[in-house]
Amino acid sequence: MRLIALLVLALSASLAVLAQQRFDFKVREDMFAGMDGDTAAFDRAMKLIADTLTTDPSHAEALVWRGDGRLFQAGQAFQRGAITEGQALAAQATADMDRAVSLAPDDIAVRIPRAAGLLPFARGMRPFNSPEADRLTKTAIGDFEFVVAASTPNWSRLSEHGRGELLGALADGWLQLGDVDKARPYLDRMTAELAGTAYGKNAALRRTDPAAKVPLTCLGCH
Repeated sequence: MRLIALLVLALSASLAVLAQQRFDFKVREDMFAGMDGDTAAFDRAMKLIADTLTTDPSHAEALVWRGDGRLFQAGQAFQRGAITEGQALAAQATADMDRAVSLAPDDIAVRIPRAAGLLPFARGMRPFNSPEADRLTKTAIGDFEFVVAASTPNWSRLSEHGRGELLGALADGWLQLGDVDKARPYLDRMTAELAGTAYGKNAALRRTDPAAKVPLTCLGCH
């Protein structure tokens, strides 16, 4: 579940230039630290979210971050064998995220955390529930596609890391679904736009062999 933190950090930070004042600037450091094992930081993040939602139950950014937090908790529950608890938390998480996007469908600060949370969660779920994993992956792909389209006017201003993470996430999502044809345009963009970088090199390897065991995202996050 640490991958959620890495993706959200890379994408939201690189696209900050496109947004106004954002809730994620207040919550993300504690959330990421919590996902890395700092229980107190995670509790602070979830309390900030809860307090925000008490004041404004329709705060879209707080809702989507609560969804990410609940996905993390669901993953922990599954790891310790608490399947029923994990399923309940995952359902609550996706409900939070979907409501957030329904409230603010054009807000990248909402679409990015949902996509970055769902994509790795779906990968872990796929061996146990492939249809649901596919559904979540398609939702994440739709969010990432929205963000790429919304950021096109500012694409050249995004960091190499931000562009790599966005394109890599889209390529990875389609490869998770087994659709190599839809992954190829993003792999091609990575090799062309990010030549000489880890993103470009790994994309070229996956272009040649879609099953190659090389990652397309979280390259140089730390």
